[in-house]
Amino acid sequence: MFFRYRGKRLQYSTGLNIHPKDWDTKAQRPIAQARRQDLFVIERELDNLSTYCMDIFIGKDYGAISVEEFKRQLDIKMGKTAIPDAPQGDQEPEEKTPSFFEFIEQEIAEMKATNMKQGSLKVFKRHAAILKEFALEQFPDGKMFAYEDVDWNFRLKLIDWLAGRNVQLAYGNKTLKILRQYLERARRKKLHGNTDYQGVGWTVTRKKATGQKVILTLEELNHLAGLKLSGHLAKVRDICLIGAGTGQRYSDFSRYTPDNFYKTLNGISILSLISTKTDTPAKIPLNLFTWLIPVLEKHGYSTPKMSMQKFNDGIKEVCKLAGFDEQVLKIEQYMGRKARVEKYHAPKYEEVSSHICRRSFATNLYRMGYRLAQIMPLTGHATESQLREYIGIDNEMNAEEIAFSIMERRNNGRKGSAGTLKVVNS
Repeated sequence: MFFRYRGKRLQYSTGLNIHPKDWDTKAQRPIAQARRQDLFVIERELDNLSTYCMDIFIGKDYGAISVEEFKRQLDIKMGKTAIPDAPQGDQEPEEKTPSFFEFIEQEIAEMKATNMKQGSLKVFKRHAAILKEFALEQFPDGKMFAYEDVDWNFRLKLIDWLAGRNVQLAYGNKTLKILRQYLERARRKKLHGNTDYQGVGWTVTRKKATGQKVILTLEELNHLAGLKLSGHLAKVRDICLIGAGTGQRYSDFSRYTPDNFYKTLNGISILSLISTKTDTPAKIPLNLFTWLIPVLEKHGYSTPKMSMQKFNDGIKEVCKLAGFDEQVLKIEQYMGRKARVEKYHAPKYEEVSSHICRRSFATNLYRMGYRLAQIMPLTGHATESQLREYIGIDNEMNAEEIAFSIMERRNNGRKGSAGTLKVVNS
């Protein structure tokens, strides 16, 4: 085990052996295999060692300890060294089980030490802060709450508190999920035996009502490409075109460099990348849209640098200048014991953001006649049903097809009537 803290480097031997074929190098744990009790034992030992390491790190004022003393403390916890006899009358106190919020601090420190992705780490931190705020308000005596306090009545109390803060449903459900994840992590480390938080129905069910999926159509993207802009807004427009032309998340399309592009032996220009969020590889042809390659060439096949917040503010202004002001139906769902639905209309330019690029890419390809199975490898969706729901276009296309069928029948009817009348007149 290697652990770096405060400029120090701890190297500690686990004393365990495993065959390389049984080892997951990415997870740094044994590969789970049925009927391999020896691998489960090793995994449990490594989990214990990781927990002990973070306990010592946090208990010693977040690393105010020498490497040698750190090793000695680990030896004691691992049972390699006996606990020194305490002076008579000064017995060593029993190790105290960390409270729920002390455990959360340990977990976050462990997540950071194990190089969890910054985006995921921020989510755990953000919702831990929400849970602490809830506890401070609901338990003013300072006792907070214990692991065993979390049951379905506790869940209702938290839901009511989130509803009182007018929290959107997805965000509130994330808080409930993170609470359950912390509890499960603690239970697996044998800090409590509560299981009342398990089972289905922990989160609030989302209602089926959905608003319009806001996208930029091919016509609108072509209009943006020809729009006369300069300075910051031109930069925003170009980033939008790059994103809508390649279909990736902002975390990926905002970081393109020339290394992401190459030509095949047949001369086809390709974007190649591995998703930051899912580690999924993707290859996208650059000739899908006429404006994509000129925009990339303009910036030397690198995406202009800009924060997501500045882009989200700028793309609203760009779309307003472009005249994208049609009214779109929006539906928001908020926390409550049952989801609360609010409907309203807003101009399209107010509803655009960085995510519209990826959704526009997938939807436009679908409208161009490409199959879901062809689009999936480009966007990285795992199943066709996920992609179909993401695009949200089936109902609209069904309505259009029915409308076109009716128009065709009426046109055919008019032609038939005109022909009969002509015969009579002759």
